[in-house]
Amino acid sequence: MLLEKSIISPFAFCKKATFLQRALLILILLFIKILPGYGQAEKESGMDTSSILRLIEKAMGLTDKSPDQALQYLDEALKKSAKTGFDKGVALASIKMGKWYFGSNNDKSIQLARIALDKFEKNTWGTVEHKAEAHLLLAESYDEKGQTDSSAYFYYLLGSEMEAGNINDPEFAVAVFTKLTIFWVNLDYGSVSNKEYLKTIRRFVEKANAAAKKITDQEDGRSSVYFIQGAYYHGIRQFDSARYFYKRYIDERERLKKLGVQRKISTLFNIADTYLQQDEPDEAMKYISEIKEIGKDPAKTKYLAFYITFIDFLTAKALYQQKQYAAAIALLSRTHEELKKTGSHFRNEIVESYKISADSYEAMGNYKKALEQKNIYLELYDSLSKKDKIDMISRLEVRYGIAEKDKELALQKLTLTEVNNSNRNKNFLLAGISLFAFLIVVIFALWRNRNVSTQKLQLQKIDNLQQKIKIERLNASIAGEQKERTRMARELHDGIGGLISAAKMNFELARKKIPQESAGDFTDGLKLLEEAGIELRQAAHNLIPETLLQEGLSAAVAAYCERLSSKGTTTISFQSFGEQQHIGPSYDLTIYRIIQELVHNIIKHARAKTAMVQLNFHPDNSLSITVEDDGIGMKQDGDHADGMGLKNIHNRVKELNGSLEIKSETGKGTGFYLEFQPENFETA
Repeated sequence: MLLEKSIISPFAFCKKATFLQRALLILILLFIKILPGYGQAEKESGMDTSSILRLIEKAMGLTDKSPDQALQYLDEALKKSAKTGFDKGVALASIKMGKWYFGSNNDKSIQLARIALDKFEKNTWGTVEHKAEAHLLLAESYDEKGQTDSSAYFYYLLGSEMEAGNINDPEFAVAVFTKLTIFWVNLDYGSVSNKEYLKTIRRFVEKANAAAKKITDQEDGRSSVYFIQGAYYHGIRQFDSARYFYKRYIDERERLKKLGVQRKISTLFNIADTYLQQDEPDEAMKYISEIKEIGKDPAKTKYLAFYITFIDFLTAKALYQQKQYAAAIALLSRTHEELKKTGSHFRNEIVESYKISADSYEAMGNYKKALEQKNIYLELYDSLSKKDKIDMISRLEVRYGIAEKDKELALQKLTLTEVNNSNRNKNFLLAGISLFAFLIVVIFALWRNRNVSTQKLQLQKIDNLQQKIKIERLNASIAGEQKERTRMARELHDGIGGLISAAKMNFELARKKIPQESAGDFTDGLKLLEEAGIELRQAAHNLIPETLLQEGLSAAVAAYCERLSSKGTTTISFQSFGEQQHIGPSYDLTIYRIIQELVHNIIKHARAKTAMVQLNFHPDNSLSITVEDDGIGMKQDGDHADGMGLKNIHNRVKELNGSLEIKSETGKGTGFYLEFQPENFETA
């Protein structure tokens, strides 16, 4: 049977069909006649969107090899998408172009990222991972511009999506946690004594490792985290370990052909920086030269302009360490001008470059130029103050921790409510059944007793959790106070200390221009400035009790008493009994501040000839403290009784759930007796 004979023409069908069938066929033919271009338009639209997506995909494959060609494809895709109303194409092309412009034009990157984010949020095809890519670009761009608050917002928006499990791409997860680590390391570089700092970057490294294990290619996953491991050791200043992982990252990723040119440059940059941190400029220069060879490719000049510019800052630092001061100054001057062409930047490297320039001029004896560069450095350093950044991130971290505890507490209370509701219903049922059988009553009683025990256990867990939350808040308060003291000490030492140094330099310059007979007065002024600098450093030292962190509470208190006794009219003796047990740094710091306040009050108000501080460490880890003096005594209803200092002491003792007893008699001195139990205090 031939195929042609099985086909019935429309007209033949009309002859055989019913009236309804004929009418339906006519309507179909009319619809096709009226809308002849409909199918063709839909086909052309599909072809347009497919071609746009192919342009974007082609651009991604050329970004490292031919970045200028990649930018042309992305620009073409963006224009076609806007013309045809293809929102997905607009969003995808915008986010890729934003990444291309990062560094060379951060304002452009932010503009394009926000266009993409707007499209993703308004359309159902905009997934969480699409939005996360835009959030990551915004976080990096704001960080580069020095707008740390906006950067932190988008980084922690990313972190919350990661925690919620909404981002399933393990490679993207590794990239996000790597960026978070770099952001945190740059925010408070080198804070190896800060436990919260170490805890945070360790957490990001662990999460990156967990995400890497989900990557299908095991070699790809294993090698993808070598960079973040290098960054971790870089941040805590273990440079040999950092270099090991950086070099291994380059070797493994190049072998797998998965090393982008930007990441290779940043890895080589970090290796060079570790050598400069150890004053080994010759070794650093080897890696700097390797980066400059990459930048010589004409096809990548514009694309890599931002990275090569910052390599010049690293080169200048190496030249300074090699004592090539003139070369360092010339390079920095040229680099500052070149940097203006790549948009707005505000990074640690820029601030440090002015200090290097000032030190180079000073080494060459050009004190006037040194002073100019030093003043620029101090102004930028003040703008780059980390107080607001650290306080902001600390608040986010504490809020995150407390929110997790509150969530757990809410779940516990919900469970308890469900148990109570269940008990109420079952109690009614068992009460009815008890009328019919004594045995059921006995079973009910036993069952109810078991549930009461469960409720008590739940209540106990809730009480324990509430206590932990209270302690978390206490530790956060103490940590915040310590960070503030650390900040003040740094500002005194680096900020005001730098100003005193600058003033001294001005005096040195002025002394050369005044008559000889007035030189003595200037010499006296310089001596006073030097003494002010010494006093300032001593004040900064008092704000940061290094002995407490390194040798413990007993040694720190002993050193403090000895220092005050040697300078004042009051002889302060110190005694310590028993073996000191390490409870935690927050506990030791609070005790130290209490003793410091008490001794300060004796020096200031008691008019005592002698005073005694005694620590008794008991075998059960409890601590007794005695502080006595032979001064004029303390009026219980006077100013000293309710002064700010004594209120601070009461508050600190209360925070540690300790006890305080005061005995004072006019003309016979005052005694403070404190007791602390370790079970009332837990470290976070």
